[in-house]
Amino acid sequence: MNTNQDTPSSSSSLRLRRIRRLAWWVRLLSLFAAVGLLVGTALFWSRPGWLSSVAQDRWGLSEATINLDPRSRLLGWAFSWLPNLVMLFALWQIWALFGYYRRSEFFASGPALHLRRLGAALMAYTLAQPLGVTLSVLALTLGNPAGQRRLYFGLGTDQYLSLFLGLAILVIGIVMEEASRMAQENAEFI
Repeated sequence: MNTNQDTPSSSSSLRLRRIRRLAWWVRLLSLFAAVGLLVGTALFWSRPGWLSSVAQDRWGLSEATINLDPRSRLLGWAFSWLPNLVMLFALWQIWALFGYYRRSEFFASGPALHLRRLGAALMAYTLAQPLGVTLSVLALTLGNPAGQRRLYFGLGTDQYLSLFLGLAILVIGIVMEEASRMAQENAEFI
């Protein structure tokens, strides 16, 4: 008898412990990401130099057109919460999903629901992020005279990737929900 091989039950137990540990780490990282989003947004809008640099480098604004007064920054900060709220919702779905995984509840209806919501949030982020930037740029130029206000709308591969991943995760959630329903029906027959 070979004693170096794990028995099926010990191997399964080891995999479950590994999944629980990974789920704990993912939940911790999602918590850090949420706190980072809250703190990072506040820091970004409270630091005129950083804000001016991003507005010029990424949003194509000239230094002369940017208003960095407190009112403009506060309005921009408020508009930036459109995509931030969507991202916080997505992070909450990850937190909840991996809570199920931590409890070894893989095929219940809860994980499927959170996967669907995560997919929908990523798809919503595809629209919320460029809209939030557009409104933030408008806030930074709103105090300018007519003709010097700016709108910025940009779509890139980030939005495509967010839409694609969101759709894929949404479909996986729907499939898992159907599998959970079928497993529950089969369990009722036995």
